[in-house]
Amino acid sequence: MVPLEALSNDLLPQKRINPTELFPSPAEGDIIEFTPPAFHWLKVDSVSSYRIIVEDGGVESVVDETVSENYLVLHRVLPSGRYRWNLIAEGRQRGWQSFEIAEDAIEHVVPTAAEILSRIPHSHPRHVYYPEDIERIVEHHQPQLEVLKRNITLAVRQGLPPHPQFHRADDIVSSWQYAQDFRIHREYVDRNLTACALGYLFLGDSDAAECAKLSMLEICDWNPEGPCAVDGPWGDEIGLSNARCLFAVYDWTYPLYTEKEHDYIQKTLLLYARQILRTLRKQDFFNYPGDSHSGRLPGYLGEAALVLHGHAPPNEVREWLQYALDVYASFFPHFGGRDGGWAEGTFYGSSYTKWYLPFFFAIERHTGFSFLDYPFYQRVSQFFLHFSPPGWEIHPFCDGYWISPEDEEYPGFSAQNPFAVYAERFGPALARQYSDAIAVPPDVFEMHLMDVFRLPHKPIEPDVAGPVSQSRVFRDAGFVSIHSDIENSQSDTALLVRASKFGSVSHQHADQGNFAIISRGRGLISPSGYFGAWSDHHSQWTKQTRAHNCILVNGKGQEVDSHLAVGSIEYLSEKDSYALTSLNLSKAYPDLLSYHRRLLFIRPGLILVYDNLRADHAVECTWLAHALSKPKIEDSRVTIMREPASLQIRLFTQTLGLLVPECTNRFGVDVNAGVPVGFHQHYSPERDHLKNAVQYHLSWKTSVAQSHRFVAVFSVNSAAVSAHVEKGKLLVEYDTHHLVFELSTDKAESILLNGQGILINDLTDQKKD
Repeated sequence: MVPLEALSNDLLPQKRINPTELFPSPAEGDIIEFTPPAFHWLKVDSVSSYRIIVEDGGVESVVDETVSENYLVLHRVLPSGRYRWNLIAEGRQRGWQSFEIAEDAIEHVVPTAAEILSRIPHSHPRHVYYPEDIERIVEHHQPQLEVLKRNITLAVRQGLPPHPQFHRADDIVSSWQYAQDFRIHREYVDRNLTACALGYLFLGDSDAAECAKLSMLEICDWNPEGPCAVDGPWGDEIGLSNARCLFAVYDWTYPLYTEKEHDYIQKTLLLYARQILRTLRKQDFFNYPGDSHSGRLPGYLGEAALVLHGHAPPNEVREWLQYALDVYASFFPHFGGRDGGWAEGTFYGSSYTKWYLPFFFAIERHTGFSFLDYPFYQRVSQFFLHFSPPGWEIHPFCDGYWISPEDEEYPGFSAQNPFAVYAERFGPALARQYSDAIAVPPDVFEMHLMDVFRLPHKPIEPDVAGPVSQSRVFRDAGFVSIHSDIENSQSDTALLVRASKFGSVSHQHADQGNFAIISRGRGLISPSGYFGAWSDHHSQWTKQTRAHNCILVNGKGQEVDSHLAVGSIEYLSEKDSYALTSLNLSKAYPDLLSYHRRLLFIRPGLILVYDNLRADHAVECTWLAHALSKPKIEDSRVTIMREPASLQIRLFTQTLGLLVPECTNRFGVDVNAGVPVGFHQHYSPERDHLKNAVQYHLSWKTSVAQSHRFVAVFSVNSAAVSAHVEKGKLLVEYDTHHLVFELSTDKAESILLNGQGILINDLTDQKKD
């Protein structure tokens, strides 16, 4: 064996070059909170096997294994302490990287597929629930069962699911017909079929049984390799609904079918399981997990294995289950950080933290092992607490920020109660309070029924999610939240910020440095744009920088669908009366040498945004802000009223002092651009719900210069704030606070609060790599 010192260094490149690639881990300096740690890295072209060496602090080898994949899942605990690891292949090495296993790390050895399959009962039901669980479920969920009865009545009245027709439309219409058809399909499958299966399981309801059986057989009559496929050429959403629901429904309604019907259904489900694995392998999911839709599939594949065990080829079942286990034991969730944040925002986070739950619950029921003990799941309730409390009309950031659980476009897609499982188990108390408030039974459940009827679970004490705080940084996902009174929604004001290593890919936008201001539940400063029937509006407006509260440089924004247009959160400084966060946005703007944005919230009524940017040539900047109510502009002062909240805005520079904005209520690309007339969406300022309401777009243009500094002053809810420029400095008075911002670009940045500097200056001079 060649000695390590004789190998070439840095010839196993681990720099991401594709937007969907994973982030290698453990990274240099990581502190791992569970043991054994998961090891995963980027594949290297032409390399067929990798040797992984892990050494402890005494430089003793504790792991030395060779694998053909780009991950290693250990099945033994490593003690807490310092380690380093290296990656070796074909005479090359990546180089050593150090990490630490925390002193209080959770021991978390994932069982193997063989171990789990050996514990699965031969009888049905066995997926999530055993027969002896039914009485306890019924006793514990009486209010929810009353709603379920209404769901059953609705399902019986609506009848069998209609066969999708979008694949027969011409190319111009098919994509819009597809969106319409999959929404209808979710009503019949994710809602009606699932409700009826649960109604039969828990209530023995004969109408529910008949509806579930006929619907199941109807769907199995359709060609699973046609437009209802997971990996067909027409779109995957209908196949995804089938893959999500049919395995569980089959288990819960198992006694209803004849021998011939069992054979027919099992063959259909076998095809769906093979499609799921085929899709994941074709995508090379372990190396490219950044496709949002595919992130749902590992859980469905695991469910397929658990339900079809004993009904499908054993080697395939074992392969499906081990694949799913390895995903959840290694890099998953790709978009979720150790701090609990979800990089694609709360709209997607609220549903994508539910897709896998039936599989997790089933593993718990069979083995007692819980994936939910990983740090992300323990802390995600904090993310929803800060970015999606009940009653807010918007939920920044990313696609779907405007959508609520009652939205007619995606009913239930915001996940009736995103707090439920996580708050129940891990806290904090405020998240449980919100969960209880949201859990008031609706008229009917929409598409998320799989996590409603949970076996009672005793919460971990003390709350593993940690205490409630006014400010929180979700660094892995790229968000900062600063509140004035987070436990009192009637008076709370929130400043929300995005700067993410994920860039502008998938459902994320080209909006590094974007911020939103929400007060008393009302969006005062908001992202702008909609899906617009997935039209040109979405791609050419909503995803673009100009739709967000950012800047343009010479009229240009950040690159869309790029893993290079990234931002980073340098720090969050929290004090009794204020919080300050600093962002480095340099990499998001190729025409700039450096760009830092500082956001300061002096509670409860003053928010300031301090921008400092440099280029190697003179540039013009456009400073952008977007509102949901028509702004009133008087000279340089902008007032936004959105009862019961309000906001005043002024923007200051050194050279021009106060700038006067332009305002329009027209999108740069209309909501219906490129959409056939029959699928047009309509919007008006009178709509109660935000969906397709008119939005307003403010822009301030600067002079042309090589360096720029701005300070935007936001007075919230009629706060008494005075501000003026004097000798190159902005002087601001608020309550008992006196602030001085340095606007002169030939002097060092500074913010003085009551005579004390509050910037952490050793971070302010960072440049692009």
